[in-house]
Amino acid sequence: MSEFSESAYKFLAIAQKDFQSAVKTKRFIIFGVIFVLFALVGAYYGNVDVARGISPISGAPNPTTQPVNYAISVSYSYGGEAILVILALALSYDALTGERSARTLAQLVVRPITRRTILFGKFVAYLAAAGGLFVVTTLVLYIGLSIITRNVPSSSDVGYLILSMGIILLYVMSFIAIGLLISSLTRTNLDSLLGAVFVWILLLVFTYAGVALGLGAMNLSPTSEIPYSEFPGYAKILLWINPGSHNVAVQSLAGDFVKLTSGLNYTANVIFLIASIIVPLIAAYYFFTRSDAV
Repeated sequence: MSEFSESAYKFLAIAQKDFQSAVKTKRFIIFGVIFVLFALVGAYYGNVDVARGISPISGAPNPTTQPVNYAISVSYSYGGEAILVILALALSYDALTGERSARTLAQLVVRPITRRTILFGKFVAYLAAAGGLFVVTTLVLYIGLSIITRNVPSSSDVGYLILSMGIILLYVMSFIAIGLLISSLTRTNLDSLLGAVFVWILLLVFTYAGVALGLGAMNLSPTSEIPYSEFPGYAKILLWINPGSHNVAVQSLAGDFVKLTSGLNYTANVIFLIASIIVPLIAAYYFFTRSDAV
C-alpha cells in the first residue's frame, strides 16, 4: 500500500468511526429531530403563503414564479438553519476534549496517525452527520412539495436549490471549525461546553451590537431594509464577525445575486463564509498539534 493510500485509509477510518459515533449521540438525535420539525413546519407555512398569493419579498424567491423554492426559503428561515448550526457546534465542541477525557486521544496519537488526519477526519465526520441530515431533509421536502403542489420546478430553480444548499453547508462547516477550535483550546468537556455557549452568545452579541451601533451612528430605528452598506467601519466589522451575517442561502434560492446582504455583494459574502471555515480550522490545527494528548 502506497503512503498516500495508507493516509487516505486512516483518514476514512477516523471519519467513519466519528460519523457513526456522532449520529448515535443524544445531542444529534435531539437537535436532529428539532431541525426536521422546524423544516417541516416552515415548509408547510411557506406553502400556505404560496396558496394565499402573497407579494414577492426582496431577496427571496417569488411565490408566484418559484413556489417550491419559496416554500423551501421559508423552511430555511423558520429556524431550521439556526438549529442546524447549533447541531454542528454541539457535535464538534468536545471532539478532542472528549477523546482526551476518555483516554483515547493518547492511543490515537501514539499510532502512526498524524494529528492532521485526526482533526480533518473529525471535521468530515461531523459535516457528513449534520450536512447529511440537512441535505436529505431538504431534498425530501423539495420533492414532496413539488408533488403535493403539482408545481414542477424549472432546471434553473433546481440549480438555485443546489447552490443554496452549498451555501448552508459552508455555514455549517464554519461552526464545525469553530467547535474544533474550541475543543483544541480546552482541556475538559465542561470547559468545551462553556466555551461553545460563550462563543455562540458572543457572535450574537457582535451582530446585534454592530446593528445597534450602525443605526445609532445614522440616527435611525430598525426597519425591514437596514442600510448596512452605510454603517461606519467599526459597526460593519462587528456585524461581519458572525458567519451568519454572510448566509446568502435564501438569496441563492431566488437566484438574486445583486441584492446586498449585510452591506456586501454576493461574492464577498461567500468569500467571508469560506474564510470563516479556513481561519478557525487552521487555528484548531495549530493548537491541536502543540497540545498534550492527555
